Amino acid sequence: MNLYIVGAGFTKAVLPDAPLNNELVNALADRSTHSAAARLRALYETNDIEIALTKLDVDIAVAASSSSRNSMRKLRFRTEVELGNYFSSITATQEVMTRSPWLTEFIAHCFARPDVAISLNYDCVLEGALDLCGKWSPNGGYGSSFDNPLVRGGQFKRSPVTVLKIHGSASFGIAPYMDKPSAQAVNFSFDEWFFPRSASNTHFGYGAGKGRTYVIAPSYVKIPAVEITYLMLDALKASSKATNLIVIGCGMRPEDTFLTVIVTNFLRHPTWRGRRIVVVDPRAKRIAKRLTSYWGVNVAKQIVAISATVQTSVKALAKVLSR
Repeated sequence: MNLYIVGAGFTKAVLPDAPLNNELVNALADRSTHSAAARLRALYETNDIEIALTKLDVDIAVAASSSSRNSMRKLRFRTEVELGNYFSSITATQEVMTRSPWLTEFIAHCFARPDVAISLNYDCVLEGALDLCGKWSPNGGYGSSFDNPLVRGGQFKRSPVTVLKIHGSASFGIAPYMDKPSAQAVNFSFDEWFFPRSASNTHFGYGAGKGRTYVIAPSYVKIPAVEITYLMLDALKASSKATNLIVIGCGMRPEDTFLTVIVTNFLRHPTWRGRRIVVVDPRAKRIAKRLTSYWGVNVAKQIVAISATVQTSVKALAKVLSR
């Protein structure tokens, strides 16, 4: 079994205009001068959305008055709404697959049952591409915790590949329980826009019109809903079972503690000498060096650096995975 960690660099490889994290403030702010992102940029004088939102979270924590705190919370909420709206427009389509033959090759040769992908992305490009290639379905496709009650009846086989979206998703919604409006739950909408093959001519929303898109704002302070925490637990289980851990489009920055836990759990295993961490990135050697220096024992043989873009690395990756 293979476990993937997929970051924004993957989406940018598929759709070059898609923003990386350090381009996100400008991408959101360019839509409207009155946007929350434009306000964040002016307030904290940075184009890094993660830095701006982290500073906002700290300011909320130390606010001198409730009115100031509420105002900043509204700014944070508006930012989340803008993120959800923005990434809802970034999807995989048959046209995208046709323009990117490497993507079809990547899905065909590098993903198999029962692989798991930890996606750090809000967009649905990965699962959309998997869906178009027949390797994703709503039956378990987002993990055991996500089961849209309208997608039942046995018409879908178990998803060959599971995508765990631990930062939320443009396809996720949060809404009150029907019988307990004081509490909220997260689930996914099943829509042709996100899943062109399995949801063809279909729209099963979530929340009965009372929900909103659920994404976790990219701050160093992340407080997930319980359903997202379940996904994180599923990711930990997968890191124990996997033989290969493949990092694509993600810098594995040390401040992302959960990714450090995943990688640590992957190699903290009796069979660790036979396991491989494969990093696919133009900066792969730098990322691999940082991962190697993290451990107190020599794990250099367990880390494979493919120093190239994912578009040009499919054959090399498939060769490593076939060993």
